[in-house]
Amino acid sequence: MSRTTGPWGLLGLGAALLSLAACTSSTEVTTSQAATTRELVLVQGPDATSQALGHAYRDMLADAGIDARMADPATDPVGEVLAGRADFTAAGSSRLLTALGKLPGAHGADASASGTSAAASADATAGPDTSAGNASAAPGDLDAAQTKRELHALALKGFAVLESADAERTGTLVLTAATSAGDRLVNTSELAPLCPQLEFGIAGGIKAELTSQLAAKLACHPKAVIELSDAQGRGVLPVISDEVQIQATTLENAGIPDNALVVLQGAEKLFAPESITPLITTDGVGQDAVKAINRLSSALKQEDLLNLNRMVTGRDALEPPKAADDWLTDKALVTNPR
Repeated sequence: MSRTTGPWGLLGLGAALLSLAACTSSTEVTTSQAATTRELVLVQGPDATSQALGHAYRDMLADAGIDARMADPATDPVGEVLAGRADFTAAGSSRLLTALGKLPGAHGADASASGTSAAASADATAGPDTSAGNASAAPGDLDAAQTKRELHALALKGFAVLESADAERTGTLVLTAATSAGDRLVNTSELAPLCPQLEFGIAGGIKAELTSQLAAKLACHPKAVIELSDAQGRGVLPVISDEVQIQATTLENAGIPDNALVVLQGAEKLFAPESITPLITTDGVGQDAVKAINRLSSALKQEDLLNLNRMVTGRDALEPPKAADDWLTDKALVTNPR
């Protein structure tokens, strides 16, 4: 699957620095050996997008000559890795900061108090990354860049955080173009006077916390809050069928652009950022695996995540392994497509 003088000179310097950062991100990871000599176990959440991501990373490892297999889906993949039952997962950055920040000695010299506070205040067992963001993880305290910086600054023993992708599964709020135009609503700052007329659809796992955030941060008290199943939250049927006027979902939901839905500006204040970031164990994992994983993460952009979601949802949905294979082939990331 698939990263002279004047402004152009500065852009060139910035590109060079980014290139250097990408190169050093893999070499800074300390693993027990150069080559992986055992089978690695990968674990992801149960939703189809998570599974497709997992299979893509598995195929990248296989293409590098590394034996790897997918474990059964787990509601808490990060917990599976930390418990030693798996070697890899790709999870949201805030969720990882929460879980890893609670490990003994995890806060290194570079970890600031803001990151420590955000990790300590979040709920590490808030469920799979497929919910509409981790609304309990101190939303708004850290932006995406700050969260990644805090996460990569953690001093970890036995685990390593690899290169974060330029793709997010952060929560957001969406509405139809008709509702947006009719209520002249494009920004969360305009919500408060309209909320008593609007029904919100929110997945059960984050309903209470997000409702609280709406009230505290936006003075928004909806007409009603309809509890959605996780499956409903991953789609957009509730909002396009007008069962609700505003729905909480996640940024990689292909139903947003495919149905020309409006993403409310400012909604990021309500959700913790969730940049896709790999977590690995370091015992028995070689630098060959680190290189393969980072290569995929570098290639994974938001549009790629949208396309993967589109491939595994809807009437003509592909099975996650097939979607992963097609995406990797299209991006020319593997030399021997399955």
